[in-house]
Amino acid sequence: MRYPSTYKVEGKEFKQFKDLDDERALKVVALIYNVQAETWEDGIARSIAIEEYQDLLRKRKTQYVKDSGIFKIEYDKVKLSTWKDEDLIKLYEYLAQKASVFYVDAAPELTEIQNTERIVYVTAVNAVSKELKRRDISQKAMMFAGQVLATALSVALSMI
Repeated sequence: MRYPSTYKVEGKEFKQFKDLDDERALKVVALIYNVQAETWEDGIARSIAIEEYQDLLRKRKTQYVKDSGIFKIEYDKVKLSTWKDEDLIKLYEYLAQKASVFYVDAAPELTEIQNTERIVYVTAVNAVSKELKRRDISQKAMMFAGQVLATALSVALSMI
């Protein structure tokens, strides 16, 4: 998964999440948690981003991160794999429109809060598009398997 390319924390910019020390990385997740959701879709985007960034924090495996309590924050979990295709497409269209407001070239001019909103929307758009691509690949694989099965059946029937 591709994550946003600029993190603004405490007035400094960092190109990648791994460049942040543990304290600043925790602050990014806390900032994401504090993003105000105006709509239901904004709340979904926020939940997706929290989950993605908590996973990145888990990979650090430092005692400071483990003791921080960041994994105890409460939010609505989102399982995109259970969503219908139409709902995912609607969510993607909404999030893509919100993310386009924060284009990458504007990152240096964004405040810390605006940059956090950008992180939320870009992360959510990437997660939804990844799920849509996974489904497309699954559908193509099932179609191919169906064709193989139909061919095998027709060959078997012709041998009778």
